[in-house]
Amino acid sequence: MTSPTTEANAWGVVGQDAPVEVLRRAIAGGHLAHAYLFAGPPGIGKALLARRLAQTLVAPSAEDPTLPDLASRASQQIEAGASADIERIAIGGICDEASHDHATDRSTRIRICQIRRLERVASLAPFAVSRRVFVIDGADDLQPEAGHALLKTLEEPPGDALLLLLASDIDALLPTIRSRCQEMVLRPLSHARLAEELRAHAALPADEALALARLAHGRYGLAMRMHADPSLAVLRQSATEEARRLARASRNERFDVADRLGAAWYRERESVLATVDLWRDWWREVLLATSGLEALPEAVEDAAGLTPADAVRALQAVQTARQHLLGNTSAPLALEVMMLDLPTLSAPVPATAGAV
Repeated sequence: MTSPTTEANAWGVVGQDAPVEVLRRAIAGGHLAHAYLFAGPPGIGKALLARRLAQTLVAPSAEDPTLPDLASRASQQIEAGASADIERIAIGGICDEASHDHATDRSTRIRICQIRRLERVASLAPFAVSRRVFVIDGADDLQPEAGHALLKTLEEPPGDALLLLLASDIDALLPTIRSRCQEMVLRPLSHARLAEELRAHAALPADEALALARLAHGRYGLAMRMHADPSLAVLRQSATEEARRLARASRNERFDVADRLGAAWYRERESVLATVDLWRDWWREVLLATSGLEALPEAVEDAAGLTPADAVRALQAVQTARQHLLGNTSAPLALEVMMLDLPTLSAPVPATAGAV
């Protein structure tokens, strides 16, 4: 089957034709911005878009300088994360402090020391290319102090540095950071379009492709990861079912879950954050359904008892709890407050809920 991917999206970032075309035109016209903010939910293609941009700048195709030569050694180094001129800044990454080991100190934020290292490296000339590229993967997880430090670099960017910020929740970023970046929002595909892409790229049967497209909420990257590792789909389904039960649970039942997760926070932070993030995904899906947009059938069922304002309130409650967890507020308290702010549904969860 021929891929539905269009020529405008020759970078292969499935479903993100418009952002790819904007960046290709900027490269062709020589007016690439010094900083971009790629925003969208996890699995939407932000990291791949950043990688393709870097590859195009470092190793352009001989036929078209707005396309990357993916067969080149430089492109393959970037793909493997081994290019000296392309640096990724993320939770658990390196800094210049010899006594810091963010890979094992249970970091849940990008630290100010990591941004200070970015500032230092950005002031150096690139090794082998004309522009050094920094990808801040999880810019919405910057420590407040790190965010202010990054702002200084954005305000006075080195001429040969390109900063690419990736964020799932752009509202968690400082407004001053957002204002100094060219913002691009990556949007999910319709379930039908994603199913077509999955059939083309993964050779999935039509019914399986559509089920996976729905479970991935229209995100190609997430769908492909769940196809490769079915346990991810099971985890997502389990978190969705729990979110639905909580919407119908009593206060005591909700507090029991808050206490359980709050205690786990001090042992398994990544697991608790993953659960909270999946709850956030669910309430986003419900918000789509309350607004009359395409959503999972289960979200449409729950939306029947809610207004868009209810769904927004739930989203805000989950996001605020996440921020408080990362800000070292008492974990049980942060989660209990979230539980109080979630809307309450009266209808029981249907027996077939979660089937895909």
